[in-house]
Amino acid sequence: MNEPLILVVEDDPVQRTLVREYLESRRYPVVEAASVKEAQEAALRQPVDIAIVDYKLGDGTGIEAIRGMLAANPLITPIMVTAYGNIERAVEAVRAGAYDYIVKPLDFEKFLLVLERAAERQKLRREISSLQERLDEKFSSRNFVFASPVMDDVAGLIVKAARSEATVLISGETGTGKDLVARLIHQASSRKNGPYVALNIPSLPEALIEAELFGAEKGAYTGAHERKIGKFEGASGGTILLDEIGDLAPGAQVKLLRFLQDREFYRLGSNQALRADVRVIAATNQDLEALRKDGRFRADLFYRLNVIPIVVPPLRRRREDIPPLVDLFLKKYGEREGKRIQGVSREAMAALVSHPYPGNVRELENVVERAVVFAEKDALGLADLPVDFTEAAGEGPGPSGDSLVDKVRRLEVQEIRLALRASDGIKSRAARTLGITERMLAYKMKTYGLAAKPGRRDGSGGAP
Repeated sequence: MNEPLILVVEDDPVQRTLVREYLESRRYPVVEAASVKEAQEAALRQPVDIAIVDYKLGDGTGIEAIRGMLAANPLITPIMVTAYGNIERAVEAVRAGAYDYIVKPLDFEKFLLVLERAAERQKLRREISSLQERLDEKFSSRNFVFASPVMDDVAGLIVKAARSEATVLISGETGTGKDLVARLIHQASSRKNGPYVALNIPSLPEALIEAELFGAEKGAYTGAHERKIGKFEGASGGTILLDEIGDLAPGAQVKLLRFLQDREFYRLGSNQALRADVRVIAATNQDLEALRKDGRFRADLFYRLNVIPIVVPPLRRRREDIPPLVDLFLKKYGEREGKRIQGVSREAMAALVSHPYPGNVRELENVVERAVVFAEKDALGLADLPVDFTEAAGEGPGPSGDSLVDKVRRLEVQEIRLALRASDGIKSRAARTLGITERMLAYKMKTYGLAAKPGRRDGSGGAP
């Protein structure tokens, strides 16, 4: 059966039966639980995909049920059911791991829409899990950790790109992990047994870039004392990553376009057409669309490369990923240095989470590596971090003793205000900038007491 298995957690037998019968009428398989304990047991015993959880349960709350189920099976997608007027409970549920919430009394049309979105998300998460299991050890999922919804979307695009032979354009700031994304696509694709070749365009002199890409015959240029095999020819049967594609010289752009169109190329100094069966992935930290408009990047080449666009967001837009990344780097460099670092103090983690990271994940990795090298205790403290981290730890609108949750809350408020200001108060645009849904933005604004600009209207035409 392709439909997800749904667990209905409700202590009122009448309500539970009503929801079960509605779901079964839509051909969803259903299991039931009447308490927190039964919900956790069902999550352990059954391959539950989605859980519909009422807030009030006989032996506890839906929050406790969600935490227990996710502890038993992290791939479950919980949805909270709460009474009208108790939206703060829904916010609490989302923080505990719920995907969404539904307000009582149930509007079954809206309920079905939320359920269908949850089912799509669950399908994607299963595919991502399957992808991670298939990756080779060298580029295993250990190196691709995240907790943010926006990286859920990136992982979903990796899955789709791995199934395809189309060209991929990965964009993002320096240090966000574009090369890792490219490697994951290759390792999960049908080409995983072929070569993976990465070429950094700016590292090569402009005069040699065509020879590097397409090869050259003996004597084709000064210093060419023998035939040179180019990267496309060497990567045949596999994948080639053209990193920082925005720096590609105009002449090489023309030849790359010809290759993408016809799968043919010529070595420098030769008139013989050659073919190479290679999948092209390009990466850039520049705005290729702006370069195209300025005439510095060919429009036809841009469209050829931008078949599957993947945007890797900067670390400051996905701060939820910082704690799991810190854990990853602690283990990596702790093993290398022969140290058993057990964790990070609350103050040190707060400083790590609040840092702006202009160098993104690469900067975070370097900071953790340095801290592990100099650490003298079994847990990293504020004193183990660089001075700019320790100085910033005592700054900000709140006291330095605030909890990590308080610091993250202030950062969320700051980012939401910046996004609203940049989008002129249009919430749909601000949500896209933040990498969250408009509904998620709406209840965050309500929770934090924020409002869009006075006199402005949101993307749906309603007053904010």
